[in-house]
Amino acid sequence: MGIIVIEGGGTHTRAAQYDGQGKVVAECSGGASNPVSLGVSASVASIAGLVQDCCAPTDSSADLLFAALAGAANTAIQEAVAEGLAALLPETTLWISTDLHPLLYANCHTGPGILAIAGTGSAVLASNISTKAQRLGGRGTLFGDEGSSYAIGKAALRACARAIDGVGRDTILTTSLPAQVGLKHFEAFVNWEGAHSKRSIAALSLTVAEAAAQGDPVAACLIDEEAQRLAALVISAQKRLGLPPNVQVYEYGGLLDHCARYRDAFRDAIHRAGAMQPMPCALRGTEALYTTAKTRIAPDWVFVKEPAASPQSAPLPDTEALDQSQFIDTLTTAELVAVMQRANETTAAAVGAAHEAIGSAITYAADSIRSGGRILYAGAGTSGRLGVLDASECPPTFGVSPERVHGMIAGGDTALRDSVEGAEDDRQQGAAEAEALQISARDFVIGIAASGATPYVEGVLSVARASKARTALITSNPGAPILCDLLIALKTGAEILAGSTRLKAGTAAKMALNMITTGAFTQSGYVYKGRMIGMIPANDKLRRRAARIVADISQISEAEGAAFLAQSNYHIAAAILMACRNLSHDESKALLDKHEGKLRDALNEGAAEA
Repeated sequence: MGIIVIEGGGTHTRAAQYDGQGKVVAECSGGASNPVSLGVSASVASIAGLVQDCCAPTDSSADLLFAALAGAANTAIQEAVAEGLAALLPETTLWISTDLHPLLYANCHTGPGILAIAGTGSAVLASNISTKAQRLGGRGTLFGDEGSSYAIGKAALRACARAIDGVGRDTILTTSLPAQVGLKHFEAFVNWEGAHSKRSIAALSLTVAEAAAQGDPVAACLIDEEAQRLAALVISAQKRLGLPPNVQVYEYGGLLDHCARYRDAFRDAIHRAGAMQPMPCALRGTEALYTTAKTRIAPDWVFVKEPAASPQSAPLPDTEALDQSQFIDTLTTAELVAVMQRANETTAAAVGAAHEAIGSAITYAADSIRSGGRILYAGAGTSGRLGVLDASECPPTFGVSPERVHGMIAGGDTALRDSVEGAEDDRQQGAAEAEALQISARDFVIGIAASGATPYVEGVLSVARASKARTALITSNPGAPILCDLLIALKTGAEILAGSTRLKAGTAAKMALNMITTGAFTQSGYVYKGRMIGMIPANDKLRRRAARIVADISQISEAEGAAFLAQSNYHIAAAILMACRNLSHDESKALLDKHEGKLRDALNEGAAEA
């Protein structure tokens, strides 16, 4: 049987399948899989998707999976990842470790050695044979990314801010960094930073390296300082473990591989400290992992989960179970209402327990809206109707076109009112409908499936994943087998009417959808001071509401608010700018366009100019 190895990081993941003779028979890559930054569920989904992609071309499976993941630094996380993968790969032996140990092990095997990694993140791992390996750094953005691309990018932004404020040295970075990311001026980084990831900030190090090569002293100093910080960790590791003076230091990561100035500064600092021998890793990536896995003897730093002796059939999801505390058909009306109310209270608690995943979904959805992408829903039955409902409420609430939030339901529009038997089992139809929408990487696709196993939804999400779109699954089954980037597991448990997911599961899904779209459009500038400034005043009631919004925010009378609203062609944000900044309708629209429709930014600019 074969071996699949997974090298997972904070920004991308690589997988390779090896046959029994050690030949690579399939390779693929994907996004991040760090279980700390993403969450265990999303990490498992990322890994499982790559396993599926690796096995599909060969029509074969592997009996050993070795996943070496950034962030999997303790046994609890390793075990959680293994448990998640075991539900999807019940007959496979699972090895889980950090991404550092296999690299050091493959290059120095059982001898002493030090591994220095400088990429998006950074860390040092050292081994002296007699004791377990010791890690220095590698604690994430707040504590342990010294010497990384992220640290250089962050330091560069701070250096630019000091230069602009007149308390630091002038640097060409104040113009070259904004140009790299498409900003008109450096101050725009204040808003940019809040919407971009660690990877985006780390990418700024490329421009810093270019500026250093052009002779910019600030950029050169930034690179030298971070290289010296990584070298200091190496020197500390050598001393703390009593390693030989000439111990080999294995280099790995984008900075050490591709930035000559960084590598030279790192090596100079190492050589000044003694006789240690820095050199690139000879074995790296999936090849290094396979070198460890092919022995089939797990080192002590690997968490191992063996397959169950006799795999059992998958249990029914909780939504098919019955809450047997009280059978509702034996209750009085008052008792029935009380039981259903208690169920509703547990539903709200289940949604609250998933706050981290829902928060990530809000971020993904806001990213899509800001980049011109779409939020797309897919579901069957009650789940599908909830998605279509939420999508249909966004245009009147936030003033966006119907295409920006779109709901797909198995069986089409007919299924909104009538049951369409068998539609939810049609995976190919889901895939075909997703293909017709021409999903792209800018979109965010959310499957809604209480059981977590609806074939129609799986078909939609499979196409979305292949299109590089971010994907999520809202479900009441924590063990849902559908692959996605973000699992939103609403643990609503057994229903008081067994199998009727229109009750707790449906209510929880609706609550989550409300939170995701409201949060996303709020973060994207469609809400100001708690008001719906993107609302379309399409009838008398809404026009009166819009006039009150303009009046409240502009601190004028409702009659005056109504007048400005009429002059703005019933564009609430433009009417507010007209009232607050004494602008014409055209000037207000131009200012909003300049700030991508964000009223707060437009008002702030107007205030500064005033």
